Amino acid sequence: MQVDPNSQFINQLNWHSNQSTQALGRLASGSRILAPQDDAAGLAVATRMQAQLSQYDAAKSNLANAVSFTQTQSGFLEGAQDVFDRMGSLAIRAQDATLNDEQRAFFQGEFRKLKETFNDIRTTQFNGKELFDGKELSLSVSAKQNPIRMSGIDLFTSEINDVTAGTTRLETPEAAQSALKMITAAAEKISQDRALAGSTLAELESVNASLENESMNAQAALSRITDSNNADEVLNLSGEAALEKINIFSVNQENELKSRIINLLG
Repeated sequence: MQVDPNSQFINQLNWHSNQSTQALGRLASGSRILAPQDDAAGLAVATRMQAQLSQYDAAKSNLANAVSFTQTQSGFLEGAQDVFDRMGSLAIRAQDATLNDEQRAFFQGEFRKLKETFNDIRTTQFNGKELFDGKELSLSVSAKQNPIRMSGIDLFTSEINDVTAGTTRLETPEAAQSALKMITAAAEKISQDRALAGSTLAELESVNASLENESMNAQAALSRITDSNNADEVLNLSGEAALEKINIFSVNQENELKSRIINLLG
C-alpha cells in the first residue's frame, strides 16, 4: 500500500507542533509535569511531598503560636519579678524602727497596689488561654514525632498566695519581717518559672529551626522533580520550531509537485 508523503509530513508537523506547545507550557508554568503521563512516578512522589510540605507549614504555624505564647509568659514573669523585688524592698524599709505609723502606712499603700498589679499579671490570657494556670500544653508538629510537652506555669501556688493574701501587711516591723520571708519564697518561685519559660522557648526554637531545615530540603527535592529546565526547554522549542518549518516547507513542496503533475496531465 502506497503511503501519501503529504500525510506523513502533516503528521510530523502536528507532532512537532504539539511538542512546541508542551515546551511553551513548561516554560510558562515552570513545571516539567503538565499531565500525569509526562512522569507518572515523579507525579506520585511530588504529590506526597506537596502533602508533606503542607504539614510542615501547619506545624510551623503551631510552633509560631507556641513561641508567642511562651514569649508572652516570659515577659509577664519578668514584670512579676519586678513586682516582688519592689515588695521585698518595701518589706525591708518597713522594718526601719525609726519610721512612724504614717510613714509605714505609705509603704503599706504601695504594697497593696503591687498586690493588685501582680493579680492582674497572673490572670492574663493569651488568645483566651490562661497563661499561668499551671496546665501543661501539648504541641503536635508531626505524625512521626511525639508532641512537645510545654510545662505549665502556676502563679496560684501557696507560697505566692501567702504574699497576695490580705493578711500580709507592712504596718509593723514584725509584720514586715514575716512578709519578707513570704516574698522571698515567692520570688524564688518566680525565678524558677522564668527559667522554665526560657528552656521551653529554647526547645521550641530548636524544633522550629529543624522543621525549617526539613521543609527547605523537601522543597528543594520537590523542585528537582517538578521544575522545568528552562535552558533545555528553550533549546527544545527552537528545535521543534525549526522542524515545524521544515515540514511546512515539505508539505508546500509536495502540494506544488502534485499541482504541476495535474497540470501536465491535464
